[in-house]
Amino acid sequence: MDTMSEPKMHHEIKPNWWVLCLAFAAVVLDGYDTVALGVSIPSISKDWEVEPAHFTPALAFTSAGVALGYMAVGRLVAKMGTRNVIFSAVVLFTVGSLLTAWSGSIVELTILRFVTGLGLGAVLPAAVSHATAVNPSRLRQSIAVVVMTGISFGALIAGLGGGIVTNALGWEWVFILGAIASGVLLPFLWIGLSGKHPSITPMDPSVAKHHAAVARLFDGPVRSRTLLLWSFSFLIFAVYYVFSSWLPTLLTSYGFGLGLAPLGSAALGVGSIVGACVLILGSRRRRMTTVLAWTSAAAVVFLVISAFLGPDKALLLIVFGGVGLGLQAGMIGQAAVAVSLYPQATVTAGVGWAASLGRLGSVVGPIFGGVLIGLGVDTGTIVLAVCIPVIVALVLVVILGRITAEKATAPESSQLDKQPLASPPAR
Repeated sequence: MDTMSEPKMHHEIKPNWWVLCLAFAAVVLDGYDTVALGVSIPSISKDWEVEPAHFTPALAFTSAGVALGYMAVGRLVAKMGTRNVIFSAVVLFTVGSLLTAWSGSIVELTILRFVTGLGLGAVLPAAVSHATAVNPSRLRQSIAVVVMTGISFGALIAGLGGGIVTNALGWEWVFILGAIASGVLLPFLWIGLSGKHPSITPMDPSVAKHHAAVARLFDGPVRSRTLLLWSFSFLIFAVYYVFSSWLPTLLTSYGFGLGLAPLGSAALGVGSIVGACVLILGSRRRRMTTVLAWTSAAAVVFLVISAFLGPDKALLLIVFGGVGLGLQAGMIGQAAVAVSLYPQATVTAGVGWAASLGRLGSVVGPIFGGVLIGLGVDTGTIVLAVCIPVIVALVLVVILGRITAEKATAPESSQLDKQPLASPPAR
């Protein structure tokens, strides 16, 4: 089972649409809850009479919790199986989101968002691993992209509905409605994700420890690619979360009211969905790394344009949609690259650790944005500043693509990549 080439039977099985839809739905809720706080900050700030920059710890600790969830998910899946991890993680962030609605201080909000983040972090890698394991191997990258697109849909829902909900019911209901939706999904996850496939069921403890070890991601065939992928993820996530966390607040400087500011998150979400479509279509003709290079370049172009735009609200939203296209494509695409780099038994750890480095970037991003906002830096300067890490990420993904292409064309490297990264411990 621990091989890069799957059995012929697995190539011939039909797509499992039911599992794909459930995994996608779980990630949609993940994306919604991740953006919910950023959408709500302008209203909470007014309600609590606190400056928006004071919410930086809550945003940062949300991302820190998610990063820890990503790091732990490989071992959890190996011991518990993907279904149990997905179900438990959804329960955790459902409870955390519900309790967030009754928080009364920044300290309480920060603690609850950290706990919620732990659940959010465990869901995505486990959902990607589960969906790719029970579907044909030839569709592995496309399935990973589809599941990851749930993050974009969740952000879109939060962005479109955030302003309406906060105006009609109050910011608390942004979290309550998310918790209700998660609660409704739970029984479907428990029933629909059951199965006997070896890659989604618990393993023997010694084998589980072996497959989940981060050291497997640094074996000879994939060491350099792992480092490049992690660096790319860190930079792209950091920049995206500057905007997903602070864009509604930044847009108020352009004259957006509290009811319209959440549309910035919706614009990012729409652009993200378009970016996912670009990934799916582009990967049919080009390597995923090549597609990511083009989307990263697009992000730089749109960022530069947005820095010099005037207060034209419609045009600003369109341009920030382009920013979302470029950045979210990178966030989604890095998981698809990870899926293709590692054997199925190690995919969860590979996706989880790549995403965890991204989430570490998402801790830095909101802090960086919060510091600049607190210092009174204008929005145009903030946008130009974040172009630099995106340019670096573009260079890294180009290098990753060249290394991957060279090793794929080398006969000895090709044979090596088809072997397990390391043998399981003797039993």
